[in-house]
Amino acid sequence: MSQATFSDPLGRSVAEITLGITFAILVCLAAIIGNVLVVYVVIKYSEMQTITNIFIQNLALTDIATATLNMPFWTGSLYMGRWNFSQGWCEVSASIILVTAMASVLSMGLIALNRYIKVVKRALYIKFFPSKRVAWMYCGVVWLVSVLFATPALYGWGKIDFDSDLLLCFFKWKEGHFSLVVMIAWFFNGMASTISYSYWRIYQTLKESTNNINANVAQIGVGAPRLNRADFKLLKTCFTVVCFFFTTWGLPSIITSLATYGVSAPCVTLKVAPYFTFSGSFVNPIIYGIMNPQFKEAFKKALECWCYGYHNAEQNHARAGAAVIHTL
Repeated sequence: MSQATFSDPLGRSVAEITLGITFAILVCLAAIIGNVLVVYVVIKYSEMQTITNIFIQNLALTDIATATLNMPFWTGSLYMGRWNFSQGWCEVSASIILVTAMASVLSMGLIALNRYIKVVKRALYIKFFPSKRVAWMYCGVVWLVSVLFATPALYGWGKIDFDSDLLLCFFKWKEGHFSLVVMIAWFFNGMASTISYSYWRIYQTLKESTNNINANVAQIGVGAPRLNRADFKLLKTCFTVVCFFFTTWGLPSIITSLATYGVSAPCVTLKVAPYFTFSGSFVNPIIYGIMNPQFKEAFKKALECWCYGYHNAEQNHARAGAAVIHTL
């Protein structure tokens, strides 16, 4: 594709298009590999099948759906600068994007709520999360709610078209139903508040608990560190979750919120918003997986099985013992 013969409908250079497509392909591949690994280890190893990990697995499934159903069309639009499929498929594609986005955010909210009750409201944990069957029921509710809230445009409530700034088929805020825009804005802002509050209360509870232990130890004249290694890892994970959530979802949330007031976001923010949003699909396995000691050990175990053969890896881990780590 030479510069002399190349003509882009959006006036982009070859370098801009190449950079965008390269990033999109790398994000897509990383998201698929990372999330498939998360799903694999939860299914493969019985010690990984905890209630919290079921929610993390559901989050991984939303990211796999995003990488396989949304990103390829986004990549194609990045290359062509326009939508090359039918209007009907454009509407379906936009609805799938919103379904997977809502399911992803709801799954992160469910993980935050699960950890909040486990740490802050321990007495209520067995009431809200009594079994794995109930955990799977919650996951089903996440998908059902996402479908119900994300597909009204397919039934005539709202208008969908290709957005040349987002390079995605999405809702036309100015031409659709205003109530739908408000609903989406409240959803993302509400989930952001819920996730932030949950991890803040986890941090406070952990800090208070550690301070109480330190005070009791000090009374008997023995020094102690303010935070042990496990506590520090938990705090780091909580901080990372909140930071990356706002990094990946903050910009789309701001754009939607502005739309509720009839304000259009600058074109440059619209262009970069999909990059931030889709990046969350490969970031999630890192936050909820690699930073989680239980998942980290399972990943190593799975990779050993693939690299050195299942039988030898199983023998090595049998000697070490099957330690079940119940992480938050």
